[in-house]
Amino acid sequence: MRYSIATNWDLGLLDRLEGTPVEGLYGQIWGDPLGGGRMALFIPKVGKKEAAHFISETRKRGLGFNYLINGTCFDNLEFTKKAYREIAEHIEWIASTGADMVTVTLPFLVEMVKKEFSHLKVAASSFARVQNVHLANFWEEMGADKIILPESISRDFRSLHLIRDAVDCELELIANHCCLFQCFLDLHHRNMVSHGSQADHACGGFAPDYCKLACQRLKILKPVELIKSTWIRPEDVSLYEEVGIDCLKLVERFRGTESLLQIVHAYEKRNYDGNLVELLTLPQQGVFLTPNLEMIERTDLIEPEKMGEVMAVLREPFPGKVHIDNRKLDGFLEHFKKVDCLRMDCGRCGYCESVANRAISMDEQWRREMVGRFDRALEILTTGEIAGFKV
Repeated sequence: MRYSIATNWDLGLLDRLEGTPVEGLYGQIWGDPLGGGRMALFIPKVGKKEAAHFISETRKRGLGFNYLINGTCFDNLEFTKKAYREIAEHIEWIASTGADMVTVTLPFLVEMVKKEFSHLKVAASSFARVQNVHLANFWEEMGADKIILPESISRDFRSLHLIRDAVDCELELIANHCCLFQCFLDLHHRNMVSHGSQADHACGGFAPDYCKLACQRLKILKPVELIKSTWIRPEDVSLYEEVGIDCLKLVERFRGTESLLQIVHAYEKRNYDGNLVELLTLPQQGVFLTPNLEMIERTDLIEPEKMGEVMAVLREPFPGKVHIDNRKLDGFLEHFKKVDCLRMDCGRCGYCESVANRAISMDEQWRREMVGRFDRALEILTTGEIAGFKV
């Protein structure tokens, strides 16, 4: 199995990837005009000059670089005089850095890149939600060299087999994300983070993350959601090799170098004896880079003390309070080869609930307190308190 890892733009990360199965890195500058999958609040403040140098160093080491232009929406401006020129100039800059691939969500970008920048490979983003053969064929016919499949089908082995049999392009899955299974917040969240990362967007990078609040609350209220979330354990990599998955994508772009390397080594060894929470995209103390809080401390838009209350809830660390015993998950994925979760009532099945009962331990007092704090944070948003409306 090959791996693609997020970059935090730390040159020290490159040297320490030598000898690992990582084939390339992916990332995006801060204030990118096209935006992507992480808000400006979180990603490192790295501009074009620093990024170009980093990409050059990446290529010198024989690693690929996949530049992300996977925003879901360009405000319907993409075919206007000014915006089209900006898009073309930005891709021209990306090509000049030595990046060998771009990841896109919008189909017209595949056609544009293949016609105007033919030396660049193109990956269809997981945001494109290519979850069946029909969609996979469309993207490959348009020219996609890689399809990053959505997390929603990571345990749908029948669909994975069918897609693999249908297309010749590379297939990639995200390994350590912790999104809700069949997330009801998905469309809202993809658009939120896309606009929240675009330079010169009307929101100015401001985006109170209602979706993340609702998501984290459910994982604490119903711990089974942590099991249903379709992450891939290091121990189960071979099952995806058997399906024909070419590459696994390791996140997160705002993790520190030590944490990124911990993830790489766990998947390289195909073994992790610790708390699985530590490999996933859940809040952790000292693991993630400091957020760019000035993006949300906007007194012209919101009440700062209310935003502070919301952010404190979002940043509450899970390790120490939530433990997923990875050893108690050995063999649990075999079940998913025999069932169709997309068409099943989880309440009647009960499999993930039984796994959660044996593998997850959670501080009950903390759980109750946090559900209350999440409820309060969501109330601040949905009643308009954050905008100064009185309840």
